[in-house]
Amino acid sequence: MARITFRPLWTVTVQHGFFGGACDALGFALPPATERALAGAHALLRVLDGALHVLVEVDDANDPLSDLSGLRLLIALKPHEASFDLITTPLGLPRGDVAVWDNTANVNALGGPRAVRISGEQLRIEPRTSERPLTLRLFDAANTLQAQTVLNVGDEAWTLPGRYTHGEWRVEEQGAGPAASWALWVEPGLVNAWGVLALGFDASHLPAGQAFTLSFTARSDTLRYYVVAQRFGQVEFDSLSVQDAGFAAEARPALVFNRIAPAAFDASHLAPALLDPSGSARIALFEAQATVARRARGPAGLELQRNGDVLIGNLPQPGAERHDAQFVVHLSLS
Repeated sequence: MARITFRPLWTVTVQHGFFGGACDALGFALPPATERALAGAHALLRVLDGALHVLVEVDDANDPLSDLSGLRLLIALKPHEASFDLITTPLGLPRGDVAVWDNTANVNALGGPRAVRISGEQLRIEPRTSERPLTLRLFDAANTLQAQTVLNVGDEAWTLPGRYTHGEWRVEEQGAGPAASWALWVEPGLVNAWGVLALGFDASHLPAGQAFTLSFTARSDTLRYYVVAQRFGQVEFDSLSVQDAGFAAEARPALVFNRIAPAAFDASHLAPALLDPSGSARIALFEAQATVARRARGPAGLELQRNGDVLIGNLPQPGAERHDAQFVVHLSLS
């Protein structure tokens, strides 16, 4: 019986600051075009412990069965949890675009994310600017002009007749100022992708396989603790503070909190009337001077104290499900 042997070509590990390193936060899906490319390259894809592995079949001399020159795989990315965007620093993409990570600039490392608009074979191009009149031009991968039009007041988009071939295109917008352009990919299998991983082959990847890292930084928040105290005298209320008692044990910089009175609240703060509809409580906000990156396990030892005595030992932290880092603490003296 003939022996079938595979060797590693690419490995992609996902790392995220929220989890403190490698994680299983993203799923990988193959559009039909990528499945065909894998079959043609005698390659297969496996996911193990959150890492993506691309393996190629080799002969008895350990050489690939297929010529891998020009091999490029497009893989759809999708977070396993809806909370992924809440724990991740925003990617800053224009509306309607998706993030693409690829090794175009450096064959041995992932660059990006860069913004790409993805379309099916029938194009409806919505420009990024609302300026009118606006000239739109469509260029192919060879930078040859293929079509153009002018949008006037009341025109929202440019719908092109016919079908367009798969691959990379470029849209140029020309208003009163300098022209601006953006990338358009005609890839029906990726239309609903959250993000895209694009891997291109280089001969240097063969000897030992090439490792790539897809990295995300954790979103940072300003910790805010609103203390709403009932039946506290002024002296007792003034003795309240938020202290960081855990920084030394965790070998991190200490968090320092400013005390802010309701009269100094701005539009980013919770309204005092929302915190205390009756108007009978004393309110103070303890706001961290520096932002804190979200972690699966946040900084421990943040304490609400009164005259040095601990009232609450570990104040809550923003986890994976919260939209912000604002917490309300209710106190009452009997």
